[in-house]
Parts: sequence; C-alpha cells; structure tokens
Amino acid sequence: MLIQSRESLDHLLREQKISILYFSSSNCNVCHALLPKVLKLAQNYEIVVGEINIQELREEAGQFLVFTVPTLLIMLEGKEILRESRFIDLLNVARTLESLSEYLEPLLPSGNISLSNI
Repeated sequence: MLIQSRESLDHLLREQKISILYFSSSNCNVCHALLPKVLKLAQNYEIVVGEINIQELREEAGQFLVFTVPTLLIMLEGKEILRESRFIDLLNVARTLESLSEYLEPLLPSGNISLSNI
C-alpha cells in the first residue's frame, strides 16, 4: 500500500492492529531490491505494508525519526515494536512477527522461520 499523505498513514495505523512501515526513496536501489522480500514476508502473516517515499513525505519521515533508507518499522496498535535500518535483518523481522503470533494468525507453520520462506 503506497502511502501518499499523512491522512492515509494515520488511517493505516488506526485500522491495522499490526502493520509494517517501509521507508525508502526513489533513488535507493537497495530499497527497491528489498521491498519484494518484505512484501512476501508480510503476506505470510497477512500484514499490510505501508510504503513511504521519504522524498515525498519528509515531515512524516522526520516524525518517525527516519533519517536513512531503507528503514522498516513494525507497528503494533500504532506503537513501534521493531526498527531495522540500512542493513535490514529479515530473519529478525520474521522472528518479531512470529513473537506477535497472539495478534496474528500466521500462514506459516509455527517454528518454521527461515530465509527460504522469505
């Protein structure tokens, strides 16, 4: 889900119990390469990913203290649970999502976290 305004960001955080905010920029090749992996991981847990271009939403990036890309935030009820920046550890992201299983109904069998699933 591409976030293009503060209103759509607020709506995402309000409507989704758990969400992922993925901050990137249009000139970041690493961001573009990593995004499909993040989307696939989120899809395994039926979590919405809000994609935010920091060049277009500078103020919102600043409010979340995002100063480098890519940055990934896992949000639970509007509060930050995990922050990964620059060198994003997808296995750590998967572990965090798995630990939130009381809020989720994962599509992957419990305990089968591996990079091959991402």
